[in-house]
Amino acid sequence: MISELRLLPPPRQLSPLEGSYTINQDTALFVPAQAGDEVLFAAGQLQGEICEAICLKPVIIKAFTPFRADNAVFLLCGQEQARSWGLQPPEIAAPPLVASQAYVLTVAPERVVLYADTSVGLFYAVQTLRQLVRLHAPHLPALEIRDWPALPYRGLMLDISRRKVPELDTLMHLVEELSHYKLNVLQLYTEHTFHFPRHPRIGAGCGSLTSQDIMELDAYCRRHHVELMPNLQSFGHARNTLLIPEYRHLAETELLWTLSPAFEETYRLLDDLYADFLPSFSSTTFNVDCDETWDLGQGASREMAEHIGVGRVYLHHILRVRELAARYGRRIQIWGDILLHHPELIGELPEDVTLLDWHYDPADEYPSVRTFAQAGRRFWVCPGVGSWNSLFPRLYGANVNIRNLVRDGVSAGAEGMLNTDWGDFGHYQYLGLSWYGYVFGATQGWSGGTTGDEMFNAAFGPLFFGPHHEEIMSALHCLARTNELPGVYRPNISLTALALFDEPLAGSTVEGEDALPEETVVQMRVLAEEAVEILDKLAPGHPRELTLRELASTARLTAYAARKTALSQEIRRALRDPNLSADRLDGCILALRGLDMELEELRAEFEALWLARARRSEIHVALGYYAGLRTRYQAAIRWLERQRQALLKGEAVDAELQTYQVGDYRTLWQTWPD
Repeated sequence: MISELRLLPPPRQLSPLEGSYTINQDTALFVPAQAGDEVLFAAGQLQGEICEAICLKPVIIKAFTPFRADNAVFLLCGQEQARSWGLQPPEIAAPPLVASQAYVLTVAPERVVLYADTSVGLFYAVQTLRQLVRLHAPHLPALEIRDWPALPYRGLMLDISRRKVPELDTLMHLVEELSHYKLNVLQLYTEHTFHFPRHPRIGAGCGSLTSQDIMELDAYCRRHHVELMPNLQSFGHARNTLLIPEYRHLAETELLWTLSPAFEETYRLLDDLYADFLPSFSSTTFNVDCDETWDLGQGASREMAEHIGVGRVYLHHILRVRELAARYGRRIQIWGDILLHHPELIGELPEDVTLLDWHYDPADEYPSVRTFAQAGRRFWVCPGVGSWNSLFPRLYGANVNIRNLVRDGVSAGAEGMLNTDWGDFGHYQYLGLSWYGYVFGATQGWSGGTTGDEMFNAAFGPLFFGPHHEEIMSALHCLARTNELPGVYRPNISLTALALFDEPLAGSTVEGEDALPEETVVQMRVLAEEAVEILDKLAPGHPRELTLRELASTARLTAYAARKTALSQEIRRALRDPNLSADRLDGCILALRGLDMELEELRAEFEALWLARARRSEIHVALGYYAGLRTRYQAAIRWLERQRQALLKGEAVDAELQTYQVGDYRTLWQTWPD
């Protein structure tokens, strides 16, 4: 049984023992009398897991000393508690930076003992035992686990500023799931989606979170040993604010992208925003972002840049922002991309600034970690789940990205890992598609980038999906393979998404360098339809029904994109055929009408699933893609009807679409800036 044991993250040390421990109606969970609320909360989680698995609810008993030693589960925190119960505290040889998160779990035939020096370590011991219960209850294999993480900080950053703001219940569910797999940091990437009392027009009408939302979430995070770190964009990516007339004058250029450091008012604004934003968070770490300042030094700060250089203009801003954050008792993090273009300035940053080294595409190695390490900087590594700019996440590439970047980071002395889930161009991907990437990131952050895909897949299926996990994982991998087909992958994007929303006759997925090969289109449809069949069958009543419905909807959209692209290619071939008939054109027109009507059904499903996890907020951006495509279908149908009339009159058809007007139709990343 031990040889087949699959836990996530995999324990650092696992030793099999003889026999097994059986949970029955007399099993009790014992906690010391001096145990606090944190230990009782973890005990309650374990109690709930047992009840879910075998419909037994063992009693939780507080005691100065246990009145029995058999058929018991002991939850002990600290050496004093262990000795008072007659147990010798086990030695844990964890490195100092992660010692507080270490634990020992012993499952013996007569009892189970969970021990840690701290409540957070005991919480992680409970999470591991919960997985053993989920997989093996009522008979748990006898074993001893000694475990601790490779990185002290293991986090997720979720984008809530690209038009989708999750409901508070969704964020709490996210915390519950992530903490079970031992993630301990959550950041919500925020550009404007917070209610700022001093500046209420920023984020107005966008489903913005309030101070009360954050306080409730922060408390929920603390209960699960997750640090909710504030994240507020403070330099580039300021377009949502700069589009508001009263702030437009603070822009660096007409691009309305970067807050200009040339204006003292910029810092008065940031000070106000920090004063509104930060008090709701208990964390003293503050991610001020400050990435991708593309137009810096090209407008209002041009004179500064000409005098001291663009790099020093950037550094000047970081020092000012650091000073502002320090007024509120915060130490800052910044994305490291700009400083990699000015490595000579890295050493001038104060030591308390943490650099976030982000890379989102797969690579064998990531040399930038050495740049930061050799400069003696505190840094985290920041991979991504590859969900954005795609219908389904670029899962296999994301796995390489996450594992290798974490591995290199651990080797170079990184303090943490922040896995990222962005929402570029309307955040039209479902959150449920990213569970795999979230748990994969948690696993690599704990194991140090040493867990292979095969081991992870074998564990993730039964632990996360439970019933019918083999079929569900098969469907998931069908969708993942659509991103591996020839012509689909581009850095940071997948053309499956463009195939869905692109212009139906003249789109770039039909002609030109972005053309999808016909065989790719065929295989995309086959894979997606296979996934649809599995997921639609299993979703009703499944414990993960919402996630399965999100996967099924994505599979439908992918199959639809393939059929749409195939029809576009067929129409282009037909128009160039010297033997073109009116009947063939009629078939093309009828097929376009069918796709148009079907798109409304897909749109309705998309809207319902969006609202299942998120506020309506700015859903109009994503729905606009559907509406825009339907408008183009009508234009394409009218144009083809004119070609049919010309054909019947014996006139030439426009085989090269020279009279086909697409106007300014653009979609997704074609509409940059977001």
